[in-house]
Amino acid sequence: MFHAPHWVKQDCSVAIYLYEPGDGGLDRVAILLANHLLKRGVDVELWMTRTDGPVAGLIDPAVPVRRVPAPPFSRRLSMIAQFPALAAMVRRRRPDILYSAGNQSNMLCALAALGTATRAVGRISNPIVRPGQRGLSAWIRRSRFRAIARASAMTIVMGEADRMTLTQAGPLAGRQVTLLPRPTVTPLLERLRRQRGARTDGRPWHFLMVGRLVEQKDHATALLALARLKHLDWRLKIVGRGPLRRDLKALCERLGIAERVDFAGFVGDPAELAALMAQADLLLQPSRWEGLVATLIEALGCGTGVVATDSTPNIRPVLAAAGQHAPVPVGDADAFADAILWALAHPAPAARLGEAVKEHGVESALDAYLRAFVRLARSGGMRWRGVAQNSLSR
Repeated sequence: MFHAPHWVKQDCSVAIYLYEPGDGGLDRVAILLANHLLKRGVDVELWMTRTDGPVAGLIDPAVPVRRVPAPPFSRRLSMIAQFPALAAMVRRRRPDILYSAGNQSNMLCALAALGTATRAVGRISNPIVRPGQRGLSAWIRRSRFRAIARASAMTIVMGEADRMTLTQAGPLAGRQVTLLPRPTVTPLLERLRRQRGARTDGRPWHFLMVGRLVEQKDHATALLALARLKHLDWRLKIVGRGPLRRDLKALCERLGIAERVDFAGFVGDPAELAALMAQADLLLQPSRWEGLVATLIEALGCGTGVVATDSTPNIRPVLAAAGQHAPVPVGDADAFADAILWALAHPAPAARLGEAVKEHGVESALDAYLRAFVRLARSGGMRWRGVAQNSLSR
């Protein structure tokens, strides 16, 4: 049994910077982390530019939320312009740890903590080098990520490939690059997996796609693949919203599959989304690039098979452990269609799917974050009260 007082640190505080509670995976992780640290007895605050958004309701009312002033520019420009305000907040509030929710804010937080006793922690939420990137553009992107990791007190990555890239010897070698699981598999998903029954013969195959309707998620490749499988009786539900909705619906009309595709919009209720996951035969993940795909882990966690593109090397060992089809080339609709057929013919036991993502259980993964914070704080000379030595070694 876990006892919260074991984690309490005298005068310790953690500030979590999140631009807004949007509909992305990094937003959910940041909020879950804030809630979890509070539950474990840590002095934690959420620092946000905007406090309203699709997942704002997930924030524990007991978690203090502070606004970081910013001009009304685009997200990227707004974050750059708010640097003086964030740096002033760091010096005024003096948190022991300033955690950045994802890629876009990692440099901002590292610079804001520069010259203070606050330790900046960045999190890599998307691939360092995107699939297909080569030459100068890949070198620039790799160097930028390494420089940010060098400027941060710790960088959290979700895959061994990212860790090796950031720690490669050289003047920009990142320090304290820590590989941590993604806090994704909830007790509800585990319960749905255990309750999963055998598929009923004769009913249509149910496919699911979850993600913003944007270029990165590349829904079009999956739609083109499904159009090649008209001989199968299938239905597709697309969960998400975004600027490409009209284009994707038009594509469905041109492909003659509009009556089989349901655009369900954004689903903010985790229980409702989990139920949709558990009802699907396959999750389709045709992204062009990803960090470590939350929806893929969620699907496996509730016993649903996955067909995915090779959007990140981080998913390859997960799919292999789960007995799923190897990730197919990005943008290859023919290969994606073949992978769907293979997956339908070779379903893996739900227990195997759950075992493959066991380390990503929400409670254990968030405790891993907390242990990493404890180690970082102790390395900086901070005194943590009551932290058992065996807790740090788990």
